[in-house]
Amino acid sequence: MQYSLPLLDLILVGARLAGMIFTAPFFGSRNYPVPIKIGLVLFTTILINPLVTSNILYDVSNVWDFAYHLTGEIFIGLFIGIILTVYFNFVYFAGDIIDRDLGFAMVNVVNPMDESQIPITANLFYIFSILIFLQLNLHHQLITALVVSYERIPLGSNFFAFNAYALILEILAQTFVIGFQVAAPFIITVLIANIILGLLAKAMPGMNVFILGMPFKIFFGFLLFIMLMPFYYEIFSEILHSGFYYVQKFFSLFP
Repeated sequence: MQYSLPLLDLILVGARLAGMIFTAPFFGSRNYPVPIKIGLVLFTTILINPLVTSNILYDVSNVWDFAYHLTGEIFIGLFIGIILTVYFNFVYFAGDIIDRDLGFAMVNVVNPMDESQIPITANLFYIFSILIFLQLNLHHQLITALVVSYERIPLGSNFFAFNAYALILEILAQTFVIGFQVAAPFIITVLIANIILGLLAKAMPGMNVFILGMPFKIFFGFLLFIMLMPFYYEIFSEILHSGFYYVQKFFSLFP
């Protein structure tokens, strides 16, 4: 027999939300204890559930029908969070390029998102982007996008992960482009600094370029940071806003 069961609908709503909460930027950070994340999922599920329309009829004779729907909802939430998490990788790519040019690549710090080792500049960019993410209320926009997903992707929709692989590859390519653009001023500055050092080494053969080169490039790097810092807010704001374009593109994968 098939029945419409509101309790199972509530669980499916929570499953999609949980998938997003545990993988999205800011929400998925390991700095937040798991009980707090679970409480946020339960509280938000109760608020969102009245807004969700479901026409699913469950086959109560076996559990596999519900398990199939539950798995699909979890994966939909996971992909919504993963899309923005992958998009955030531009800060790591840009920071890695900058640190290699300035000579900071030998020093790593702990990434608060997943406790991995990342360069110093990448950690600075990550903290800066997260603060902008919160200041612009993009975490509210992320929850709003999830609520909209229940309209664009009804409960019980069939989801096949390979349909989103092309989108993930497109996001990865875009993160490399954006990361290189963010790091471009430092690449050019360090290139000019190396040319200057080469000319000095040619004019004064007795000068130890290896001892002078490191503080010379660090000085110009910090000077460039000071000059660019007032512009980073607008740059990062535009970049973070454009990340939700790919969330909308993910919704368009569903008929």
